[in-house]
Amino acid sequence: MNSHSPIKRPKPPNLNETDHHLTKLHDSLIIQILSFLPEPDATRTRILSKRLHHLYSFLPNLHFVMPFCWTLQQNNTFHDSVDQTLSVRDRTPINKFYLYCSKNCNYDRVHTWLCNIIVKCKVQEIELRFPNDRFNVKFCWDLFRSCGSLVSLTLRGEFVLNVPDGCDVLFPCLKRMNLVSIVYAGDDCFKNLVSGCPVLEELFVERQLIGEFDNMVRCVVVSSSLKRLVLSFALYVSGDFRVVIDARKLEYVSVMDVMSTGYEMTVPLSLVEAHWKVRSDLVDDSAAQLVTSLSNVKVLTLVDSTLMAFSDVQDLDMPVFRNLVDFFIGLDVFRGWSMLPTFLNKMPNLEHITFLDGFLPFPHAQHNFTMRWNQPVEVPACLRCKMKKIIIKNRETITPAEVKFIRYLLKHGNRLEILTINAHKIDSKRRGQVLKFHRGSKSCRIEFV
Repeated sequence: MNSHSPIKRPKPPNLNETDHHLTKLHDSLIIQILSFLPEPDATRTRILSKRLHHLYSFLPNLHFVMPFCWTLQQNNTFHDSVDQTLSVRDRTPINKFYLYCSKNCNYDRVHTWLCNIIVKCKVQEIELRFPNDRFNVKFCWDLFRSCGSLVSLTLRGEFVLNVPDGCDVLFPCLKRMNLVSIVYAGDDCFKNLVSGCPVLEELFVERQLIGEFDNMVRCVVVSSSLKRLVLSFALYVSGDFRVVIDARKLEYVSVMDVMSTGYEMTVPLSLVEAHWKVRSDLVDDSAAQLVTSLSNVKVLTLVDSTLMAFSDVQDLDMPVFRNLVDFFIGLDVFRGWSMLPTFLNKMPNLEHITFLDGFLPFPHAQHNFTMRWNQPVEVPACLRCKMKKIIIKNRETITPAEVKFIRYLLKHGNRLEILTINAHKIDSKRRGQVLKFHRGSKSCRIEFV
């Protein structure tokens, strides 16, 4: 072969060739192909040809993102394009309708779009994102009450949501609802919204507003059908904020809350899994009620400040966690591991335990932090008879104090199958020391990750 001969590379297809190949496919096949693309990518295919622009209107998921509009003409162009798409689609059902509006959005036209997709297109999922202009967004509550197709609703943005009183049912078929950074006209609005969903199973609420408050002092979750609840109140705002949970069928709860000072459970909960991180200064009897409400779970996460609530009831009457199998525990930087024997003695069937923050708050912390681990007189029953897996995470190294604790766990873990230490700076000498420890279980293996 001549070394000077040019290398032949295949020519990339141009738009005309691509369009030529697509014209050989049936409309339904093209729509099916486009539906496999991520929604933003499927939206961009409209510019490739007139035919694709037309077929986009019939995709199962419609994704509209309004650019920032400097002029009224730009604003009208976006709104007209949505009008045209919905007009061409007519009564073809919509799986998901995603709308992200920027400032200067025409809310009257948005209201018209919602009416159209509810009445004509039998929409199943709606995700709406509005800017933080604090305008009242009009929702077609009457139409939603008669909508038998909508099963998922997501609302995002610092707009004002005003839910009317006296409405027993707002969303008759809604099963999932996500509320992110919403401003409520008052406490009753949130309560009305949740209680107006008779078959709601999953609820996610995030309060992370910057600037003005969201007007909700009491977060009241009232639902006879709710099974999964996730609360994320990440922005600290001083005040007496409360959370009230009235959901008898609740099975899963995840709470990350640095805002509220009180939790109230008005009915016994049926929790199976709970992940809880709340402020340590829970007032009234919130701490005792919180501990009691979690006592039947199979999976439990307790981290830093939440452990303070448990310490408040340690000397009273902490319940027995008979169903608990999987326990994730953070570090109580004030009490160390002084409560760990109490936990283990109250968890007779525990099989897996994960120390999320290792045993110490940071490397070499033994100079100003003591583990406060006092070896119990009697080995906890769960460690002797049930424990199969122990994981120690988020460590750089392990200290002499931690080595002693690991030795205790290995010695008395008669059914232990694996001990995993997540630490990447353990020197070979200390690693070898741990590997030589006596193991109560002959089948136990040690992993350094």
